[in-house]
Amino acid sequence: MIEEDNSQFQYKGDEQFEVQQNRFSLEFTKHFQIVQTSLDPDYLLKTLQENVDDLTDEVERHQVKKHPEQKEQKETELQARLKDYTEMMDFISTRALRPTTLDGSNSSASGWVFFSIKNKFVGPWRRPEQFVLRLPVENLIVEFPFPLPPEPGKVILRHRPDDQNH
Repeated sequence: MIEEDNSQFQYKGDEQFEVQQNRFSLEFTKHFQIVQTSLDPDYLLKTLQENVDDLTDEVERHQVKKHPEQKEQKETELQARLKDYTEMMDFISTRALRPTTLDGSNSSASGWVFFSIKNKFVGPWRRPEQFVLRLPVENLIVEFPFPLPPEPGKVILRHRPDDQNH
């Protein structure tokens, strides 16, 4: 349904800087440069709530009426699926990156950015895909290339110097 990226911003400037998750994009570089724009968390929540309502209606009004002997089984399955939806909705509500303005008094923002994976090129990972995550920053575009799934091997972490001027 969705692919996500956890983003964190640390702003060290004196002016204001707007962080707008709706300006992120994700390019599938191996597939004719297909570009997906980020999804609005409120839209995702609305869509998930509609799915909950539709699923509940389907099970309670249709499946149970057609098969009353399976009522307990259908209701148990429904509750398990509703729990999954509720957990997803809670995750999006509490962890999504929301638009914000950073400045000297509010210098950081973090959260998840979501992308649709409804695309004929996305599905079970058969072979690695190359992506480029793009974020417009004022008159620049910052790009973060990465593969999924990650290549097997040793993870190498880089240390940042403690000096704030670097």
